[in-house]
Amino acid sequence: MDQLIEMVGTGIGLAQMVGSFTNVRGKMDNLHQKLERLTGRESDILTEVEYAESRLGQKRKREVGDWQINVQRLKGDISGLEPRVAEGGVRQRVSLVNQINQLTTKAEELIEQGGFSGGLTHAEEDTRAYELVTKELVGEAFGQNLNKVLSRLMEDDVLTIGIYGMGGVGKTTLVTHIHNRLLEEASTSRKVFWVTVSQERDVLKLQQMISECFNHALREKEDKIKRAAELSHLLKRESTVIILDDLWHTYDPQEVGIPLGVNACKLILTTRSLEICQQMQCNKLIKLESLPENEAWQLFVKNLGRGVVFTPEVETVAKSVAKECAGLPLGIVVVSGSMRGKEKIHEWRSALEELKEAKFEGEGMQDKVFGVLKFSFIRLNDPVVQRCFLHLALYPEDFKILTEDLPRNLVYLDFFSDLKSLEAQYDRGHTIVNKLVNVCLLERSGESEIEFLKMHDLVRDMAIKTMGSRCMVKSGLGLRTLPAQEEWVKDLEKVSLIGNLIKEIPATRQQSWALPRLLELHMSRNHLLRSIDGSFFSCIPTLQVLDLSMTRISMLPSSISNLVNLTHLLLRSCLSLQRMPSLAKLKALRTLDLYDSGIEEVPEGLRELVNLRCLDFGESGLKQLPPGILPELSNLQTLYLKGRLDSLTVQAREIMSLSKLEKLSCKFGDVQSYDSYVEHLQVGGPKEWELELVDEGTWYENLSIPGFPIFSRTARLHGCCIKGDGPKPPAMLPKDVQHLEIRGAVDRLKSLTDIPSITNSKLTRCTLGEIHGMEYVVSVSQSSSSSLPSLEFLELFKMMDLRVLAEEELPAATPAVPGVLHEGNKFWGLKGLKIKGCKKMRRLLTHVLLPLLANLEKLLIVGCDQMEEVIEMTEVDIECQGEGETSGSYTRSEANHVHLASPPSLNKMKTLRLWRLPALKSICRATISCPSLQRVSLINCPKLACTSLLVQLPRDGEPPSNCLQELKIQIGEGESAVMWNHPLSKSLLDP
Repeated sequence: MDQLIEMVGTGIGLAQMVGSFTNVRGKMDNLHQKLERLTGRESDILTEVEYAESRLGQKRKREVGDWQINVQRLKGDISGLEPRVAEGGVRQRVSLVNQINQLTTKAEELIEQGGFSGGLTHAEEDTRAYELVTKELVGEAFGQNLNKVLSRLMEDDVLTIGIYGMGGVGKTTLVTHIHNRLLEEASTSRKVFWVTVSQERDVLKLQQMISECFNHALREKEDKIKRAAELSHLLKRESTVIILDDLWHTYDPQEVGIPLGVNACKLILTTRSLEICQQMQCNKLIKLESLPENEAWQLFVKNLGRGVVFTPEVETVAKSVAKECAGLPLGIVVVSGSMRGKEKIHEWRSALEELKEAKFEGEGMQDKVFGVLKFSFIRLNDPVVQRCFLHLALYPEDFKILTEDLPRNLVYLDFFSDLKSLEAQYDRGHTIVNKLVNVCLLERSGESEIEFLKMHDLVRDMAIKTMGSRCMVKSGLGLRTLPAQEEWVKDLEKVSLIGNLIKEIPATRQQSWALPRLLELHMSRNHLLRSIDGSFFSCIPTLQVLDLSMTRISMLPSSISNLVNLTHLLLRSCLSLQRMPSLAKLKALRTLDLYDSGIEEVPEGLRELVNLRCLDFGESGLKQLPPGILPELSNLQTLYLKGRLDSLTVQAREIMSLSKLEKLSCKFGDVQSYDSYVEHLQVGGPKEWELELVDEGTWYENLSIPGFPIFSRTARLHGCCIKGDGPKPPAMLPKDVQHLEIRGAVDRLKSLTDIPSITNSKLTRCTLGEIHGMEYVVSVSQSSSSSLPSLEFLELFKMMDLRVLAEEELPAATPAVPGVLHEGNKFWGLKGLKIKGCKKMRRLLTHVLLPLLANLEKLLIVGCDQMEEVIEMTEVDIECQGEGETSGSYTRSEANHVHLASPPSLNKMKTLRLWRLPALKSICRATISCPSLQRVSLINCPKLACTSLLVQLPRDGEPPSNCLQELKIQIGEGESAVMWNHPLSKSLLDP
């Protein structure tokens, strides 16, 4: 019986198991049906939500997002259940049924929840930008820049605008006004987003900051590409302007997810670095400059507060205080704020002195001004660049450093001693200068040809503060004596007294003046300094740099010979200095600079300076260099021996012994030695050289006018044979010469192309002076083989027989003329032309040959007494003008004149200067189109009644770079006014 019961029970259990197995299949099919229905609903919801978000400015409700997450989880659970259903045993099926039932219930709940009777989305949270609190714009330039940015944003091809300038100049203030104006003017479909970037450089962080402008959290946490896609999707919804304030690093807009140009998406950025603007490919660059003095004073007074009334005495000092801020708005606001309520003259005088010596401690000066400026210094991220910057603070306030001089000074002072090649050092110097300019720690200034570098006053103050107590800077303060003894603290390492009125350095007691750590003493430009007591040098035994340039010292004390650590002795332009004590002990000396000094004899012990890298006697009074000295100075890299006297000549064999030489300037006294060195250059020698060959008994005045570039390979031939058919053998022409100067050639050159091998040279600049018999420089009738392919700059001085620039009497059958005229890469690639004192020139050339000067950018004509017309047009030429084709081709009239079918033009001309031309009646009787002309100077041309130049004038308050910017007309007694061939309004001329 028991066995029967057991068998029956077993049968029933087995039946249940079989039923459960059948039930799992049915339940699983049912679950799949539910899931299919749910997936369809999910797809519909997703489509509807994405449309609402992208087109209607809606945002999905949180419950919708949660529902979508739960659907995804359900799909995952079902997917994980499938394998178990397929392979599970009979006993396992019971538990599977329970799980399937639970998932089915969940699916039914989600289907019901997916109805969303309240809607899928709601209006997106208010992401409107609000007006930013900002300061009032001060100055005409700020208003102009504001309008400039707003107008540029309207242009389709302007996608990115870069605003750059030094710290505290008002970049953020300007863009806050731009932001607020955009909000006022924007339609409801346009959005303006502001992001302060500062030190951030991580793309993920920038993406997050931009997305927060939408009150939107990016879904992807780490994937930049997916985040960029999501951010781009948000920004494409409507027209957007993004303002990135205070950039210190570059970003790729595409990598960030900024879809520039899509739906008029645009970017405005502010930075202290021009380089960042360039790397961000800004379509428009705007540099903010310091305020002019009158506007700076207005801001200063306004920030002092209402009701300020100065006594005349206080106002004078207050204006000087304001001037010390050098137009920097941040400095003006901080300094004037700290002076509020100060009425006594002594308070203002004290503030002025503190500012002059970079000791002003007014409230906020350290944190708000110096802190802002110092961050630019810190971000240089290069100790060498930082050292170079701090060195520039040694110069006086507002000091202008010639751009071409600064890299040389840095090289002379061993800033780049880790680089063995002199060329690499100069390259590094130029790179650092450009970097400091680009980050607005240095400013470029100067007119036309001569460019200077200067440091803003407050930037300089910051640099002096940064150097601290180890550096004493009292340059340009008008000191008449050395600073008091107590200021010469024992830990001093650098002292700068440049540009003062100190007359002498008196005797000192070594014990009281001991300066055991002093490394640098800069006393240049003390033009009254005549004497130095020898005891002073005994106090500074560790001195490495001594700069006494541009002083009146006539003799250095013998104690200088004991400065055995001295590496740089700079005595430039010490005109009274004729002799020096022995230098034999100065074994460490690397630079001896006696350029433009009065030195007449070689210093004793010069041959002992075996570590010397630079020796400069250029333009000095040195009479001769005894033989045998140069070969001893085997480490020389720079040697300048082209002194004022022609007796200072060298022998080729001595120069050739200097295997490390990279820069050379010297004179040769005979053609054999000169030719020998020229041959040496074909196989080796320095990369940069200036070789001068002077025939004995000749001397020529330096007539050069600055403005043309200086080239590194120059040959000057004075009073020599050039062609080879004269009484003496001709001088060789170095094959890679860039600048050739010929003065007083003894064989009569008919034209420039008479010089052997000149047509195959790399000549870029040519200077001709006092050559008799040369009536023209080139002949256009000569074949193209006589062309000068690389000549860009030509100077003609006192060419007494010169009549025209080019021989233009063309034979009747000259088929090559149109070809020559069209070949701008031949001689006529000329960019700069200067003519001075050529008394027989009546014209430069005829209008027929004007296309030869198609590349001309600069023309200067001075002191040509007979010149009546610069570009001559005969009556026949004027009558024939306009005949033939209008494509600029050339035709011949019956009078055998070649004339142009199109009006004459000098499309690339930027600078025109006509000085002291007493016979000049006109520039040209036909109007010459000069659309790029920027500077015109007409001085002492009494008969010039009309200027026939068609120029581009400034428009819309924003002159393009190639419009007329400078017009100087000097009219003496008895001269009539110069008329322009089209009206120039007074409003144009006032600036």
